[in-house]
Amino acid sequence: MLTPLTRFRYSIDSFLGRQMLYLLARIVPHLTREKALKLGSTMGWLTPRLTPHRLYRVYRDITLAFGGELSPGERLQVALDVYHHLGISLVEFLRLPDMSHEEIRGLVRIEGAKYLDAALAAGRGAVLLTGHIGNWEMGGTALAVFGYPMTAIARPQENPTLNDLFLRIREAHGMNIVPLSDVRGCITTLRENRFLAILGDVNAKNPGAFVQFFGRPAATYTGAAYLSLTTGAPLIPIFDERLPDCSHCIRVHPPITVSETGDRRRDLLATTMRAQYVIQEEVRRRPHEWFWQLQRWKTRPEDTKNPERIPMEHRDLTPEEADEVLSCAS
Repeated sequence: MLTPLTRFRYSIDSFLGRQMLYLLARIVPHLTREKALKLGSTMGWLTPRLTPHRLYRVYRDITLAFGGELSPGERLQVALDVYHHLGISLVEFLRLPDMSHEEIRGLVRIEGAKYLDAALAAGRGAVLLTGHIGNWEMGGTALAVFGYPMTAIARPQENPTLNDLFLRIREAHGMNIVPLSDVRGCITTLRENRFLAILGDVNAKNPGAFVQFFGRPAATYTGAAYLSLTTGAPLIPIFDERLPDCSHCIRVHPPITVSETGDRRRDLLATTMRAQYVIQEEVRRRPHEWFWQLQRWKTRPEDTKNPERIPMEHRDLTPEEADEVLSCAS
């Protein structure tokens, strides 16, 4: 439990962070791309050194995931690289409204577009499963620029000014935004043969399931699996990756096998397990590009207090059943 002093420190950090973001939103659009990237790199170097308590939280979760695979020095380097990556991602995000379609197309390429095209041809849209990895904001915008009918689910920011800023940037190139709570709007989007992007790696405060993520139970929303099962839209993993020259590659994976046994609860659990496995392996491949600040394991099974809504758990399946489920995601 946080002490009052710690809560105060985090509230000051958040306030200063918002003020810095507003300032950057005014400055960055007037910079060349090269100068903006240099600014982002500098911020990424400074931030963890000015806020070591936040760096420690990132290091702690990297240790939970990779403690047996990476040395303490390697884990610290990943944590520092995470901040460097985020600094660059932030200035890229703030530049998006002022970038031309030609500039975006020149910076982004798509691998696996055949899976997107097949989904559109089938007429049911697609649930695009992604995560806070690479520059997910750039990825969604680029798909809209390339002509795909994009809608993304986003949680509204509590601060109205910040929410308006984020909404303006996200919708600048034709992507629609629906709030997390608008289930009917999500279903309508898919039935209109549009793509619905969902960030599937957040810590769920009211989880539908606890499934394994790097070997630890993680509170997970089952919404992506639910929407795919309900509408028949394919569940397609898709991730942005920053390349060494700071261009981007959007990699589209084959659709995840959606369980349809007739047992709704088990189908949701099995499909969610597969989705989390795909995200996990993407993070394993390039941990420095994932947003470790999410605190993926924050909600624990014992924290769920609603007896009428007991989350499903990975262990609800036998080890053999779990292996069979995940074999379809490998």
